[in-house]
Amino acid sequence: MKHYKNSYKSYLKLILLAVIALILASCASKPTSTTQWNSQSNRLLQQAQAASTQQQFHVAAELYTQLAHSNQLSLRNQYLISAVENHLKAGDLTNANKLITSMLSDVEKLTADNKLQLAHALLERGKADDTNQLLMSLNESRLSDDQRIELHTLSSSAFFQAGNLIESARERILLDALLTQPDKKLNNQTELLEILSLLSQQALGFLRPTADSTMTGWIDLAIVLKHHAAFDPSSSIMTDWQEQHPSHTANNGFLSSIATQARIAFNAPDKVGVFLPNKGPFARAANSIRKGITASSYAMANRWSINIHFYDTSSSSIDTLYKQAIDDGVKVIIGPIDKANTAKIAAIENLSIPVIALNKNGAHHSDNFYEFSLSPEEDVTQVLSLAWLKGHEKALILTPQSHSGERLASHFSTIWQQLGGEVLGVQTYPLKQADYSVQIKNLLQLDDSISRFRQLRQRLNLSIQFEERRRHDADFIFLLAAPREGRLIKPQLRFHRAAKVPVYSTSKIYQGELNKVANRDLDNIFFCDMAWLIEPKNNADTKLNSALELWPDTLGIHRRLMAFGYDAHQLVPHLKRLKSSDFARLRGKTGILSIKQNGLINRQLSCGQFKRGAIASLGLAPHLERTLNMQPTFSTGQPVNENTSPF
Repeated sequence: MKHYKNSYKSYLKLILLAVIALILASCASKPTSTTQWNSQSNRLLQQAQAASTQQQFHVAAELYTQLAHSNQLSLRNQYLISAVENHLKAGDLTNANKLITSMLSDVEKLTADNKLQLAHALLERGKADDTNQLLMSLNESRLSDDQRIELHTLSSSAFFQAGNLIESARERILLDALLTQPDKKLNNQTELLEILSLLSQQALGFLRPTADSTMTGWIDLAIVLKHHAAFDPSSSIMTDWQEQHPSHTANNGFLSSIATQARIAFNAPDKVGVFLPNKGPFARAANSIRKGITASSYAMANRWSINIHFYDTSSSSIDTLYKQAIDDGVKVIIGPIDKANTAKIAAIENLSIPVIALNKNGAHHSDNFYEFSLSPEEDVTQVLSLAWLKGHEKALILTPQSHSGERLASHFSTIWQQLGGEVLGVQTYPLKQADYSVQIKNLLQLDDSISRFRQLRQRLNLSIQFEERRRHDADFIFLLAAPREGRLIKPQLRFHRAAKVPVYSTSKIYQGELNKVANRDLDNIFFCDMAWLIEPKNNADTKLNSALELWPDTLGIHRRLMAFGYDAHQLVPHLKRLKSSDFARLRGKTGILSIKQNGLINRQLSCGQFKRGAIASLGLAPHLERTLNMQPTFSTGQPVNENTSPF
């Protein structure tokens, strides 16, 4: 019996030892498994980081996606955002969109940092409204100072991208209160003032009555600078401003800083040379530009005294004229306008003075060479930015049967797809005809609807009612058309059951004259054009308008060419300022002007919509950073003259 008890105890001990061993083995296996996973995860992370560094963005995006699907929630979203960033760098907007959509569907699970990073990705895609909606979900009181700085920086950029300048400025004011480093504070204040300077004086005056004393001070300062670009902080007008706003944040070093910048950057030469032809195919276009330059000269007379010398490019070579201009003491050259002469002057080695060429060349040989043009590609880019900002994704294109029409349609397609949109169909149409039913039916696939009806009737052998049905997969139409064709096509789109499909066009759709009767047929078309033409009330009191009274026969494209010449001359004293700062802008007649480091002068247009024959202003064209980088290297078109097609 005793032996049995001892055996039983020994048996229990063995069982207990076995259980303990199993437990220990189980416990030991978990760290091993976790260690193995951590090691594998670290390996994947290192591979993803290395791929991104080596610009293998597709590979990096896939690796980050793998990491996201195998990690806990806190890391998962971080890795998904890294995957989005690499998809965007790779230009793979389809997969970037999928990941962004999945994260936005469960936004409550995103951390504040996740939301800020995702907002940055949305902004890069040109989704300003979505960006601000996401930022509004953040509780600012729970954010760190750095996160609040990022919040207001992104929000200001989103409003600016959408063309909402006053809200963009307000965000900069909130940001100013958070910044402590002097250089960052100065940069923010500079950008704030640049944003306000883009508003017309009338708009600033309308916005001025505000309870926000800080905003009022900035608006007053922007109004002062519109009249005194190269101002002196000790002048009476600035003393008046300081007395009205003694505790304003701009008094803490900002005024003296921009005064110093103004003295360095503003350069008003005493003599400007203008290279334009008096004869040949571009003579009439040159004459309109010449009128604009003359009007600008009168407008500048009270601030700068600039003598203008005109040189005839139709009678002498560019090399000869350039040498003559240097000998004459010319400090800046405006022109030429044709591509051949633009290429020749761009090829001159070591340009000793700035040249503002009135066409695109593509190849840059000198820091003194600037390209300024009324590029139709630029028009296309900005109107598609408007369509993208309004949430459209699936496009149909209706374009003329011409080289330029097909070129611009191709330009639209390329950029639209790079943004992440789809082009579902392209249809060309012949110029100078009245009936476009065939082309519109093809674009809307109405013929397919008729074909299906006939097959069904034959199969059923019944007399059945039929109503044409257009395609419903597209959410807007991009129409390239001159006013005549536009006035014919838009009503025919309505007749063919596409009345509710939004239509977008370029500045070519508008002749530049407010004719409510003729423009009724263009109703509801969105387009982007010069603010001078879209918002005439805000641009009424100008020398350019006075010039039009002197030359009432200046119509259509020649109005735009006058504004083009006006702005080319207005740019002269601002070249250095505009090129020295990413924030610097000049409110011109042809648009908001800025200069890239490569000397390319950008024009940010204004947008509008035809309503009852008039134009309802929609503000500035969206400022999409991605689209600015998608400009073609050069335009293959020449300046329009009386003998050329509207395209």
